[in-house]
Amino acid sequence: MKIKSVSRKKTKKNTKKNIQTRKNNTEISKYILSEVTNDNTYTHFKSLIKKSPNLCKGQTGDGKCYKIRKSILKDMKALKQDNHYRIIYIHNNKEIIAYISTKLYSKDGGFMFIHKLCSKEGTGQGKRLMKIILDDGKKNYQKLKITYISLTTQNLDIVNYYKQFNPTRIVEVDTPLSKAKNPVRCAYMIWQLSPNMPVLDYK
Repeated sequence: MKIKSVSRKKTKKNTKKNIQTRKNNTEISKYILSEVTNDNTYTHFKSLIKKSPNLCKGQTGDGKCYKIRKSILKDMKALKQDNHYRIIYIHNNKEIIAYISTKLYSKDGGFMFIHKLCSKEGTGQGKRLMKIILDDGKKNYQKLKITYISLTTQNLDIVNYYKQFNPTRIVEVDTPLSKAKNPVRCAYMIWQLSPNMPVLDYK
């Protein structure tokens, strides 16, 4: 019986690939995926937020620094009164690496609003959370009675980041109700979930 030999080149390539796969799995496994579901988990989330000073910081394309304001409420009761849907966070029990906060609104055809998406640069965990929420909306839009997912930002430099998630529409307009002579522009990003989504005019 003849035994086929495996070339050294192929073996080296496979070994390198396996090492890279193990490395990627280790990077993911060192983080914990958690969700705010009650007062205890919300207290845990808030305690880690205080230990995560660089979580919501970034830099625009022209080099200007910005910081996203973290939104913290008293307890779960206050969250629910504020249209809270889900807060999912990724952490290592020392600090938060990324988190996403969402709300549900019954107006304008019903929609899920991505209230906050914050992550530490270079971890890829913000992308992971965004995919979880988009998948949730696509699978459960009928149960949630929503027709689209919406996200708003005044930082137009990050619009390109969200394009990788294939929004149905991106609309850039002057910031609503602004009294400034040259109002700041903002962008509305929409992911359609249902054919019943209303035709929305943001201009």
